[in-house]
Amino acid sequence: MKKPTAIIYGKRQELSISIDSESVNIYVDNGEGKEPLHIVYWHLDEVEEDASVAISIANAIHLYYTNPQELVDKLGLRK
Repeated sequence: MKKPTAIIYGKRQELSISIDSESVNIYVDNGEGKEPLHIVYWHLDEVEEDASVAISIANAIHLYYTNPQELVDKLGLRK
């Protein structure tokens, strides 16, 4: 499956997603030895503190797969 792309800070970037038992992370992998650009990141603790965060997580995952540019635009990262 081809990775979704979006224009971030004026440059087309490939987005990656990582979902594990403790977190959800949507990011741009900048290669080995470089820090990734985190688009959105949530840790399980945030959901435990405020369950409404789960809706934001679900929406971000949905947009990652269906319309990644909308996700980036909602976050104000297109510029």
